[in-house]
Amino acid sequence: MTDSTRAAIVTGANSGLGLECARALLATDPSWHVVLAVRDPRRGAAAVQRLGAEQRCTVMQLDLASLASVRGFIDDSRAGVLPPIRAVICNAGVQVVSGVQSTADGYEMTFGVNHLGHFALVRGLLDTLHAPARIVVVSSRTHDPARFTGMPHPRYTSGAALARPPGDLTAEEGRRRYTTSKLCNLLFCYELDRRLDHGAQGMTVNAFDPGLMPGSGLGRDYSPRSGSPGVTYYLHCAFFPVSTAPALPGATSQLWRRTRATTV
Repeated sequence: MTDSTRAAIVTGANSGLGLECARALLATDPSWHVVLAVRDPRRGAAAVQRLGAEQRCTVMQLDLASLASVRGFIDDSRAGVLPPIRAVICNAGVQVVSGVQSTADGYEMTFGVNHLGHFALVRGLLDTLHAPARIVVVSSRTHDPARFTGMPHPRYTSGAALARPPGDLTAEEGRRRYTTSKLCNLLFCYELDRRLDHGAQGMTVNAFDPGLMPGSGLGRDYSPRSGSPGVTYYLHCAFFPVSTAPALPGATSQLWRRTRATTV
């Protein structure tokens, strides 16, 4: 540990956007200590070597597809070894298009990792955050059916239906699960921001659209058989601005209650 005075937790920080986020934090201000919250600690350690800031980084294991792992991570974060936690960046994500895969708790993988795991993580860390603090959730413009992205429009019915979908999923439905999980990210941010009095408690909540991320590994489940997100999505990302979320009155608090019941 160094003289860093504040910590930022970045999920999925061993590659792609998460790694570059860690790099930017380290370069921006020497007061930041970055926690690489990763599924594979060996890959996390390799990422720290690439960052070249061993004394300002901590690798901690976190598997967002296991609520037990999330709880263990939260407990480890409370151990008092880290500087005060001032930021949580929910960056990790998956997109499963090769049929149904389940988390350790039996929930559909894309929804379980992208929404449930991060929801449980943030809720568990809330009372350990030191104001002023920021929570950032990486979402996607594909959440908005009003935008033409080349991806299927999200279809939100209920948290329970998303957590345990009936039967098998086609590649098309797998992509829809992804866009729907990104919509859930937005609803989560809106509701969390409301519950935190829109920054009045010293904590701000932001959703972030990074645009097209072809080198992030997000599409690693794609194959020639399952198809690809499509050239139309790539062109859209290059030429169209970030969109806003559709109006869904009451959906944010409903999703919060149902997700909380699922992750307890």
